[in-house]
Amino acid sequence: MFHVKHNQLIIETDIPAKMRDGVTLYADIYRPADAGEYPVLLTRLPYSKSYGLHFIRPNILAEQGYVVIVQDVRGRYTSEGDFVPYIAEVDDGYDTIEWAANLPYANGDVGMFGLSYYGYTQILAAISGNKHLKAIAPIMAQNSMTDVFNDHDGALELGMWETWNLESMLPNMLARTYKTHDELEEAANTLMKNLDNLDTLYQFKPYEDWPAIGQNEMPYFSELLNYEPTHDHWRKIDAKSNYDKINVPGLHVAGWYDCFLDKTIANFKNGHLRGLGDKLIIGPWTHANFTQMIGDRDFGMAATKWGEANMHARHIEWFNHWLKNEPLPASAPVNYFVMGLNDWKTAENWPPQNANMTPLYFKNEKVSAEFTPPATSSEAKFSYDPENPVPSNGGGTLHKALHADGPHDQQQIELREDVLCYSTEPLKEAIEVTGPIQVKLWAKTDAPNTDFTAKLVDVFPDGTAFNLADGIIRAAKQHGANVQNNINEYTIDLWATSNLFQKGHQIRIEISSSNFPRFDPNPNTGDSFINSTESQIANQTIYHSPEYPSHILLPIIR
Repeated sequence: MFHVKHNQLIIETDIPAKMRDGVTLYADIYRPADAGEYPVLLTRLPYSKSYGLHFIRPNILAEQGYVVIVQDVRGRYTSEGDFVPYIAEVDDGYDTIEWAANLPYANGDVGMFGLSYYGYTQILAAISGNKHLKAIAPIMAQNSMTDVFNDHDGALELGMWETWNLESMLPNMLARTYKTHDELEEAANTLMKNLDNLDTLYQFKPYEDWPAIGQNEMPYFSELLNYEPTHDHWRKIDAKSNYDKINVPGLHVAGWYDCFLDKTIANFKNGHLRGLGDKLIIGPWTHANFTQMIGDRDFGMAATKWGEANMHARHIEWFNHWLKNEPLPASAPVNYFVMGLNDWKTAENWPPQNANMTPLYFKNEKVSAEFTPPATSSEAKFSYDPENPVPSNGGGTLHKALHADGPHDQQQIELREDVLCYSTEPLKEAIEVTGPIQVKLWAKTDAPNTDFTAKLVDVFPDGTAFNLADGIIRAAKQHGANVQNNINEYTIDLWATSNLFQKGHQIRIEISSSNFPRFDPNPNTGDSFINSTESQIANQTIYHSPEYPSHILLPIIR
């Protein structure tokens, strides 16, 4: 609910805040012109404090009686220091909250807001334990860096890492690196050419020598690529292992096609299960896109109910409650959008309590996916060539490509010989699937290491096949050295979805071994393309039998 109280604002730019090590960070401040003390709403981002915060505008928040602070994080734009993703955000978050709470026009209570990187700065600030922080609103935020970078169930999120650094991080790094006009202009021209040529650049290996980013321009790019997931660097910026330190409520917003979907859900569940008062909203959206047209599907006007048009109202209600003691409008802890139904439902917990995990078995018959377990033994084979990986076509991605994210028709992908399709008969009645999804796959490879991928697809009566969720597992991640020539059970996490498979539609599961450039192709050698260029073909066998009942676990709403 909007209660405009302050039509006149004071906007101050480049206000300094000194951190504990002497580095100064700079912020813009929006506040009511009326005298008094107000609660603070803080956001800390690497994309420039003058960046258009399209999903939430500081002036609108300030008009509601808040001191709104937008700060450049360490090493970005006007702020001093060296930038390495997230490494300073726990301490800098604590110090900035302390500074903000003690400003002469602040009342000592602080909330934080922001999306993506500046969603995670809230999570990291929350684990710092600053007592002035009372509530957060991390939108589409992660809970670690390894899980969304170099350890997505063993795989590297190649497209995300290369695109984010080239497109979002490098421009300012160039401005801080090159001091003459001619040097900077040359570097900027190269950057633009590289952005236009990303599809080719994705294929360059080894990744540690990626020519689009110079070592002097972004020193951390190759360094972090070579850190193992167990490296101490990651422990310092991992929230999921420090959840017990988060003691403030969070308003969490996720998208079924967002690259941080499962992490946002995990952030909510931490606070919800501990009784902190957290809320979760999941729409049909991609990263930072809250509209009704997502990928190739139009989810209708209902998709915008909790989206961008109402984002300010949701934030103001949230912070008015936790920072001004106003009543919070009654709503269930979880609000989620059911695709196919194209409407919203609520739940008291996640997953919904009426979601029943139901196995849908893979078979090598005319009808290749059934809810009854296999009575006979069969198998399917394909060969995976790392030099010709299955191209990414939508999903929860964060990279630059023609069909980068969201739902897209998979029919051309499914014609490939290295993609297996297991489909039900056309459904005789509608089935709602809402909740977490896993594939249990019994498989064998003749390679020392390889990957297996899975994708859940809604097949329309005209044959259009829209992706809903996907996942990957690096074989050695689950079975170590016992991969080659052994039949192993692999668990592939497809995160979650909510979709009504309408009557006459088919449920389909695609199985393969690559999804590029979303994930780095496994070279099948036991090494990685991070620091190697050698590869070999892997011959894969998928089993469906009473002994090895490969299947997908679907959370069917009864």
